[in-house]
Amino acid sequence: MQMPGQEILLKAAIHPPTWYFIYLFLLAGFFAWIRVYYGNIIIQTLQASVNFQVANRMFQDNSLLQNQLDRVLYLFYFLSMGFLLYNLELRLEMAPYDLHGLGLFIFNLGLLSGVFLGRLLMLNLAGVIFNRLRILREYLYNIFIFNKLIGMAVLPLVFLLVYTRGILQDLIFWLTLAVVGGIFLMRLFRGIIFSYKKEVLIFYMFLYLCALEIAPLVLLYRWLEGIL
Repeated sequence: MQMPGQEILLKAAIHPPTWYFIYLFLLAGFFAWIRVYYGNIIIQTLQASVNFQVANRMFQDNSLLQNQLDRVLYLFYFLSMGFLLYNLELRLEMAPYDLHGLGLFIFNLGLLSGVFLGRLLMLNLAGVIFNRLRILREYLYNIFIFNKLIGMAVLPLVFLLVYTRGILQDLIFWLTLAVVGGIFLMRLFRGIIFSYKKEVLIFYMFLYLCALEIAPLVLLYRWLEGIL
């Protein structure tokens, strides 16, 4: 006998709710608007993910249009990654706090926003305490490039993940995990490059990774483990 939550998950897997299509359609329209309005800067953002000098130049430039695009792409990251997490939870039959549907999706948005803002706050606090605010902000800028990249990369993948079935869906699922994992590896590599270019001691970078990257993920995992 299936539990009510499992029935909801099974139904969503077989017949995607109408709001899925509406949401993805609006998200695709949002990205199309971004592409039209901020086209050249989006190309620079993509280049910055593979070229440290471009990222450094964009940080130094700090134009009004670029700052607007950064905020828009952060929002796009939350919206697309939140929906991807929602679909991964459906696939793995995970329901934090027994949430389903829009409630679970909104929970994911809040979770991503909280992790993002928490890291932002802690790094700025560390910058003030150790009098390294500018360099830490530059580090954040470099790292958050990959958040924006993930937001753009997962949109077509999550659409395929929702509207495919069987072996093809399994392939898309593993491809999505590979793309997200690859971007996180790129982000880790950029952190190493940044520490080398800015002459940040490896010891301090290791402390940072333990305190502000790895430790929050471990705590988040333990928290999720306790509520699932």
